[in-house]
Amino acid sequence: MIHTRIVSLVIVLSLVLFSNCTTAPKAKTSEPNKQATTDSAPAIASGDSIPVMKEWKARRFQLQNGLKVIVVTDHSSPTFAYQTWFNVGSRNEQKDYTGLAHLFEHLMFKATSNYADGEFSKQSEMAGAEGSNAFTTEDFTAYVQEFPKDKLDLIAQLESDRMVNLIVDENVFKTERDVVHNERRMRYENSADGILRLELKKMAYEKQPYRWPVIGYAEDLNRMTATDAVNFYKKYYHPSRAVIVVVGDVEFDQVKSTIEKNYGKIARAQVTSEELEPKLELETPLAQPIRNQLSLNTGVEKLRIAYRIPSATQIDQPPIKILGSILSGGKSSRLDRALVNTGLASSVSVGVDDSKDPGLLIIYVTLQEKKHATQAETIALREIEKLIKEGISEKELSRAKNLLTFQLYGGLNSNQGLAEFLGDSELVFGDFTKALESLESLQKITADQILQVTKTYLGPQSRIVLTGLPKGEK
Repeated sequence: MIHTRIVSLVIVLSLVLFSNCTTAPKAKTSEPNKQATTDSAPAIASGDSIPVMKEWKARRFQLQNGLKVIVVTDHSSPTFAYQTWFNVGSRNEQKDYTGLAHLFEHLMFKATSNYADGEFSKQSEMAGAEGSNAFTTEDFTAYVQEFPKDKLDLIAQLESDRMVNLIVDENVFKTERDVVHNERRMRYENSADGILRLELKKMAYEKQPYRWPVIGYAEDLNRMTATDAVNFYKKYYHPSRAVIVVVGDVEFDQVKSTIEKNYGKIARAQVTSEELEPKLELETPLAQPIRNQLSLNTGVEKLRIAYRIPSATQIDQPPIKILGSILSGGKSSRLDRALVNTGLASSVSVGVDDSKDPGLLIIYVTLQEKKHATQAETIALREIEKLIKEGISEKELSRAKNLLTFQLYGGLNSNQGLAEFLGDSELVFGDFTKALESLESLQKITADQILQVTKTYLGPQSRIVLTGLPKGEK
């Protein structure tokens, strides 16, 4: 599954494209690609309890091989979420080898030296697993599931095994590559929204790896071999690049001993995380708008207006999130009133990237039949200009804060939701407590801060505009 990390401030918290990454059981293959292990006892450093929300508190520890673990105990349901987050996404790929991170997500459900192809999924289902899946973004790859409380050792065995013992041969590689090609055709090449998504990224970025899609380019996928996948596995899939998050009906000491037993003997990687991080090249500021227009298989016009914004860790990110909620956070928001309530558009939303590197704020507009994107663009820009000129009332600011806070915290009321927040935050911020501080700062944002980020990042010359027209329309 490709998980595009956008905090959407109207309809959803993230734009998610689904694909089935599991496979049916097959015969066990041979020639394991087994990595080294060590018999030395891992040293574990435990931290204090950290308040997360409500009565929940997180505790964390780290193995000697670099594996990080976050644990939250919640006995309200006899289940637990178990998620493994690898610090590798499409931003870690190289030119001409795009799509490898997502393709490898598919390969992780194949055979290991200890389990036949499909056995991971089979054993998980037999154990009562729910929500088993995986997703890849620009910044990371995650493997998620939820189990009954007595299955902790089982999932730790399965996950630790495929972390080091996965088998990738040419036949398996080609099979899963074909699956990804089909996914690409369905989600992008045969989808108007998918085509717009691909084009907008190419327009917005010239230097950053975010310019290529998570699913990769078709020609790059065809260029790669099983050897490329194996090298990728050895380079990025090891304990020092991973974070395990366990949330639910578990005890800290229980998780600690189980993780140590199953992962403790895996050797620490010889390469450091710093060596594996891409060198960030900042984009050249725009001197004038960038524009493009595509002819698409769609019945109505579509509009995308994007602005470059800083990464999730920067101080301007919280006010930008609130700005997105002010622009399009419900039926009474500014863009909804100006575009949807007037009958010009059928829908409008604003997405704010929450990413490691500088991202985008994107305005998405789907026009009504026989209505035009040029008019919608003019009105959207007028609303932004009006916001800067007239300012924001305390009532509007309070409403936007409350709505955004409700959306962000609403997703944390389940084992899976809380685990996903902690894993995502640990990798993007480097420490999930910094993400908690960012959430807490939302209520302290002032109207002046909103105006400042609007002027700084949503200037009239800094926009990237992409229009999709029905085929045959001029």
